[in-house]
Amino acid sequence: MGTVYFVNGFLEAGKTTFIKELIGKESFRTTGKTLILLCEEGDVEYEESELATADAELELIENEEDFNEDFISEILKKHRPKRVIVEFNGMWDRKSLEFPWYWDDVMEIAVFDASTFKLYSDNMRSLLAEQVRQAELVIFYKADEVKEKLASYARNIRVINNAAAFVFRGAKGDMVFDPDESLPYDIEAEELDLDEEGFAVFTMDALKRYDMYEGKKVRFTACVYKMKDGNELEFVAGRQVLTCCAADMAFVGIICAHPKAYEYEDREWVEVSGTVKVRYDEEMQRKIPVCKVETINRANTPENEAITLV
Repeated sequence: MGTVYFVNGFLEAGKTTFIKELIGKESFRTTGKTLILLCEEGDVEYEESELATADAELELIENEEDFNEDFISEILKKHRPKRVIVEFNGMWDRKSLEFPWYWDDVMEIAVFDASTFKLYSDNMRSLLAEQVRQAELVIFYKADEVKEKLASYARNIRVINNAAAFVFRGAKGDMVFDPDESLPYDIEAEELDLDEEGFAVFTMDALKRYDMYEGKKVRFTACVYKMKDGNELEFVAGRQVLTCCAADMAFVGIICAHPKAYEYEDREWVEVSGTVKVRYDEEMQRKIPVCKVETINRANTPENEAITLV
């Protein structure tokens, strides 16, 4: 079987619109049938003429318990498609979901309505987190309505999944918007004085674009996490970031090198000033940023130890 496109998102996020665009592309219409497994019906419907033109057929899965290997296998025997598109129900449990064993090429796509993203982030954070945790692509519709918030929305997602690519769609089509360019600090400043959001963004961005931060002076407050290998000259300065609930935090941080790192206790809060250096990490087999600490002082535990980005 070919690629399975697993499209997740809340009701009226734009999942059906995206799938209709996908099957309507000439480049998508390769030899063989496309099967759409529809797990919820929204305001936008699939027209018979659209399905016929795209050589696509539709099967409705109404109950969450029916989304299992045996039930799906019977549907596949009936249609024998070359590829499958799943329009998943965003209220169903993605975390415990197991795909059929023969789905060996699954591309997960999360779709959001940007104008309602904060509402779902505030009230259904756990479901939202599972929608993006394994997504290769995240699409925001109505992005032009909340353009000033898109960067923070993207950061919220990147704490959960730092590898996802983004597409932002407005009323006139795709928008030219790069969330990486919308940083909560001035990258050209002589020193980056990082607040909570700034620290979270810095640690994620510097891990991807380390060359841009080489030699950059930084200052931040974070918690000490002792190195697991017993290295007494380094520790990780980190913070927990709220992704869905208190039981499901993401960790962000940066290695700090200091000749007296051993003097600081595990889980002690410190204020650090230093310079970012880049080195090759043998265990990770890649270059990583490291903070060469110049000054360090003990700090009070903040009122809110976890960072919330949205």
